[in-house]
Amino acid sequence: MYRNFKEIVAKAKEIGPRKVAVLFPDDPDVMRAARDGAKEGLIEPVLVGNRQRIESVANEIDLPIENMEIIDQEDPQEAADLCIDMVKTGKLAFVVKGNILTTYLYRALIRTTRQLTPDQVPCTLCFHEVTGIDKIFVITDPGVNILPDLKLKERILANAVSVLQRLGCKRPRVMVFAVSPVHGDPPGSIKDGIAIRQSALEGGLGECEILSANNLYDVFRDGTVQDGGFPDILIVPNIDTGNILVKTIDHLIMGIRQCVTVGGGIFMLTPSRSDRYETRMTNLAFGLVLAASASGGAA
Repeated sequence: MYRNFKEIVAKAKEIGPRKVAVLFPDDPDVMRAARDGAKEGLIEPVLVGNRQRIESVANEIDLPIENMEIIDQEDPQEAADLCIDMVKTGKLAFVVKGNILTTYLYRALIRTTRQLTPDQVPCTLCFHEVTGIDKIFVITDPGVNILPDLKLKERILANAVSVLQRLGCKRPRVMVFAVSPVHGDPPGSIKDGIAIRQSALEGGLGECEILSANNLYDVFRDGTVQDGGFPDILIVPNIDTGNILVKTIDHLIMGIRQCVTVGGGIFMLTPSRSDRYETRMTNLAFGLVLAASASGGAA
């Protein structure tokens, strides 16, 4: 497993460029990342969106786009559907979200996942790098599934385990986040954790280890965080908890984050609207490494 995003960027430069869709790139930072991603041999960008707006932003940043492929598409849902279909048919390696609401991409990926792998569910994986923890870890799902039940949580986890294994984490350590009981019976999130642990023991979730603890305090009671004991995957009980946890790491702990949404073997890079040029460049490298691992390339 990669220890940090610098290792991922270095690996991406070894892999070589893949053809990708940059969806609605009419934003200066998105356009610069597409340009420089091509210069650095990470991607061969296909710009999908309103041609007039794309050309306007390109002129704004003095970017010649005569040699770039542009697919003129104004409707955001039709554009998202088109991009996902091109990845599905092998014309593109993955999709990069630009100046568009993520909802449109989620809809397109949900539809395609139901067609290709009806036993799976799309989910967003937020990969984090934090000072003091010498490895990248994942929080899921803070994007697609709002209030997953036990069945959905198991599908989300199976998806996350599969992705991490392709990145070299052979047996991910998993923590199922849950509310500790206060009075009476344990809440549903704790019961789900117990059931998920049993499913993992029975081999239904891929090769992984489900921790008995449902919070980090119980793992590190002395206050000393050790890399080997830190979870590789944190499963959150709902989308709100996931968003709070991700934003806390971003803005209070000052971690580095890269988000990808996966389903049906398809990858979408889904950075936040607040992510700027540097983050987007790392995002392209991350997408390239993920795409190579999914297609059987070295990761």
